Amino acid sequence: MSRGIIFGVGLFALTLLALICIPRHLPVTTSATGHPALTAQIDNGHLTLSGAMGSEDAKLATVARAQELAKHFKLRVTDNLVVLEDGGAAAWETAVPALLTQVAALHQHQASLSVSGQTATIKGAVSNGEAKTKLVHEMTSLLGSSMHVQEQLTVVSAGHASPPSTPAPALPSTPAAAHASRAQVQAGLDELLRGEQIAFESNSAVMTPKGRAVVDKVIPALKRSPEAVIEIGGHTDAYGDPDYNLQLSRTRAESVRQYLTEHGVTNRVTAVGYGASRPLSQERTRAASKKNRRIEFRVKEER
Repeated sequence: MSRGIIFGVGLFALTLLALICIPRHLPVTTSATGHPALTAQIDNGHLTLSGAMGSEDAKLATVARAQELAKHFKLRVTDNLVVLEDGGAAAWETAVPALLTQVAALHQHQASLSVSGQTATIKGAVSNGEAKTKLVHEMTSLLGSSMHVQEQLTVVSAGHASPPSTPAPALPSTPAAAHASRAQVQAGLDELLRGEQIAFESNSAVMTPKGRAVVDKVIPALKRSPEAVIEIGGHTDAYGDPDYNLQLSRTRAESVRQYLTEHGVTNRVTAVGYGASRPLSQERTRAASKKNRRIEFRVKEER
């Protein structure tokens, strides 16, 4: 048998072997079908996203928030999400970025969020019973009354942890907080934002990751009082052109208003720019300027 024939037979055998064996060791990239489902698992500083989202936009928003949180909380992110071929998005997908913020704020040795069908399950550790109740209430508010929220949270207290509670049904949502008064809603917003600042990129209306995380804290409170009429006021420091400052304050307030709308807030919300006309401090210092650059939430009388 000539060398050419031997070489040809050998090459054919190797090709056949490759076709049979190699695909077994390659990652499978079959199209995702079925229903949207998400799992976000935090394990010793590593955040893993897995499951299927109903749209590419939903996946991008989820991954983007995970990466933002990774910088803030010093997490490593692994993205194993896929997009469903039929594009059947679930209503809860718009709430995922805000939910990820809540999960990341838990004790980060181990925590998880899973959402599938009409059920969302949260696991992790909280500092006290009040924090646990608040977290479940906020999840219920973000997801809506059609979703069933289960909690498997451990309360860490005085250096030890109590056993995780058995999965519990969603806490009943109070009807618009029994129509909380304007003063009560305002006090709640003020408490949430105490010591916080909604930050933006320099000379821009684009919120920073930390700024969006602050707004995420406000969303559940507004959803609990959908009848409240809210004004978002944008304020700048006194440096620069007054007309430019006025426009910048207005676009920043509008950016926050639009973010709230995109995340399911149904309150009547208006965005107003005040420029530098309402400073909190008259001092000409860097600290005073930072204090004067702010976003304020004001509960208005219903007209």
